[in-house]
Amino acid sequence: MPLVSAADVGPVRVVTLRRPEARNAMSTALLGELLDAVAGAVRGEGVRALVLTGSDGSFSAGADLREELDHAATVRRMDLFCQVYEAVGTCPKPTVAAVEGHCVGGGAEVAAACDIRVADPTASFRFPGAALGFPVGPAKLVGLVGLGAARDLVLTARTVGVTESFRLGFVQRLADPGMALDLALEVAGTIAAHNPDAVAFLKRQFATFSGLGDRIAAENDALRAHAESGGDYGVLTMPDPKRSGGWT
Repeated sequence: MPLVSAADVGPVRVVTLRRPEARNAMSTALLGELLDAVAGAVRGEGVRALVLTGSDGSFSAGADLREELDHAATVRRMDLFCQVYEAVGTCPKPTVAAVEGHCVGGGAEVAAACDIRVADPTASFRFPGAALGFPVGPAKLVGLVGLGAARDLVLTARTVGVTESFRLGFVQRLADPGMALDLALEVAGTIAAHNPDAVAFLKRQFATFSGLGDRIAAENDALRAHAESGGDYGVLTMPDPKRSGGWT
């Protein structure tokens, strides 16, 4: 049974994470399927918008902490996370996250990489990088909620409910209970009905003006280096010959 499904609702491609027994936690296999699903939506000639969601009342509990991984497999999974963040964050077609229930860690990062977030009252968000020891969180959040709020969410690694997330500007649309996907489809359908060339151009403008692609690339570099080093933060402050001045 696939861990990620894709179905078209008119011009909108709905991609659903399907590991309900693990609250849609992201295993290596799921990440690979998710990456393929996003790429398929980009290639789809009739697809004008993409909705990402989770099954059975949960978006995603983040990385599957129970997956047994040796060093090489850990590096491989982190690389897949980075590829997913880049694929969603730089997707040339509009993306909407439909969130119910838990949206944590890698799941919250994927939601943050989308253009628009729709959530129902059960949704909660957490960016636990500081608590778990991973250098992730600032790249996407700082452009969505501002520097102060991003620092609060990332450095405390606290859980925030949908009301506060909406107030901060992280969530754009509030749905009735159990209706996040329906509202996300409505939002995506509205965008899909517009001139696709205009929408694509405007997305490129947002990417240029926000610098999101560069921020994601820099954070992904840190994540890959951190994984390859076995969690040694020292490598992130060493000069990188590919960069002028290194990380500091």
